Amino acid sequence: MRRRGFFAAWLAMAPCLAVPTRSHTAPGAAVPSRTSFPNVELLNQDGKKLRFFDDLVRGNHTTVIGFIYAQCGDICPLTMSNMARVQALLGDKLGREVRLASISLDPRRDTPAIMKGYAERFDAGPGWQFLTGRPMDIDAVRRKLGAYDRDPAIDADKTQHTGLLTYGNQARGRWSRVSALADPQKILASITRWV
Repeated sequence: MRRRGFFAAWLAMAPCLAVPTRSHTAPGAAVPSRTSFPNVELLNQDGKKLRFFDDLVRGNHTTVIGFIYAQCGDICPLTMSNMARVQALLGDKLGREVRLASISLDPRRDTPAIMKGYAERFDAGPGWQFLTGRPMDIDAVRRKLGAYDRDPAIDADKTQHTGLLTYGNQARGRWSRVSALADPQKILASITRWV
């Protein structure tokens, strides 16, 4: 019953969330600045080590970050299907002007091999990273981006995670959010406006 109420409220808000804003963070979370990103080590779907800031965020491109987990049976498959449509719309901008990053909320279970299978399920191409890592490192990224709930009990329940994409251009210091379930054309317009 609780989940039904959560998703009904979220879906009712989804059209409003497609409108980009300069910044949108959880209460008490700082807007990420050029020097404040965690540079934690993550592993992509091929087992390659990447630094969150150095390899994903730094530079004059847009990075789009969503949080998922492979065992999710509700919102993740819907958002990932939508992201696959956005990937197709990006064409040759993917990897050059826009980078996509799907980060696991269940890193203890979501090994690089599991993430690779998940990436293949949605035909992820170059420029779309599926990332896992140490729980404390992923938590540092989530908190910096404001992708957490202030209630620790809700935050600990990964089934309650938000269906928002955080996107930004570090070189320009611009960050915003958009619903991962918004129309793919609206997502595309939002995430490409700074490139």
